[in-house]
Amino acid sequence: MIKISKKQKNLLPVLVVLALILISACAPSVQSNKKQTKDPQTTKIFLPPEGQGIYEACAPLISESACLDRLNRIAAGGFKLVLNYDLLYGTAKQEITYASRAQALGMKVIWAINNPEFWNGSDARKTYTALAAKCHCTSNAGFVRYIINLVKDLPATWGYYVGDEVDPSNHHQLKVFTDLVRQVDPSHPRLFVGSAELPPVERGRLVPFVDTTDVLGVDYYPVGRTDIPKALKATGKIASTAQAIADQYHRQVVIVLQAHSLGEYPGNTYLCNPFPGCLPFPTRDQMRLMRDLVLKNAHPEFILWYSYFDILKSHNPSAQWAALVEAATGNSL
Repeated sequence: MIKISKKQKNLLPVLVVLALILISACAPSVQSNKKQTKDPQTTKIFLPPEGQGIYEACAPLISESACLDRLNRIAAGGFKLVLNYDLLYGTAKQEITYASRAQALGMKVIWAINNPEFWNGSDARKTYTALAAKCHCTSNAGFVRYIINLVKDLPATWGYYVGDEVDPSNHHQLKVFTDLVRQVDPSHPRLFVGSAELPPVERGRLVPFVDTTDVLGVDYYPVGRTDIPKALKATGKIASTAQAIADQYHRQVVIVLQAHSLGEYPGNTYLCNPFPGCLPFPTRDQMRLMRDLVLKNAHPEFILWYSYFDILKSHNPSAQWAALVEAATGNSL
């Protein structure tokens, strides 16, 4: 039995009071912590590991200086990747110059070799004549090898954009092409992007192409879609479904989001009237919501925004560009 001295007995009431004070002081802190874990406002948004990028369409053959100036502006906005549809409309020297500028700006180039002429039986040499001038190749396949060998060792090369909303009936032709790309450069990834016209993602637009690519992408443009209930909020479902497909087939995933007006494309006349004025460019808040819904429902390698060249056609390009930059990267211009 433990003996307590008279002095210790006199201290017991004091110790009890101190203990009660400490308990009451700690209780609000514990309760506060519980509330914080349940508060959705405290959930952090983690940007993709490879950052964010944007679609561009600028041909060096028309104006090399303009393309480089546009690249400067894209980099200043905080974007780390560029996918330039028209980059191959240039000489070999201009391709390398563009990539060197991207490297100096801390950017990567996704080489757009998605033109169907590379794989549908046509001859892409007749389209990209300036680039083919020094190829000394006698076939379309030889031209593909020439392009890949030209850029594969450049520090700015991220990889290759091999397919853009390709119809599943063309899978075999595309696979022959992408297999050749992989053979010539096994060190850089291939990116395929399919369309998510209706939520959830139509598996038929993505699954047939998983054997053609290393990174599986899906694009979704909800602003202006009157045919989809709560189209903007459906972005989260699009992202989670694309992620599930990518996980199933052991692929990385990329999501392409809307920075343009659907009114820029005549095929969307069915959406509203009068066309195209009824289809606005997305606002900063709408683009931020799309970004956050993607990052809460998927873990993409990067996000691509479509597109810089459409923003330049808006009524106020500077304001629209500033809205995208702030929504996507948090930077202010």
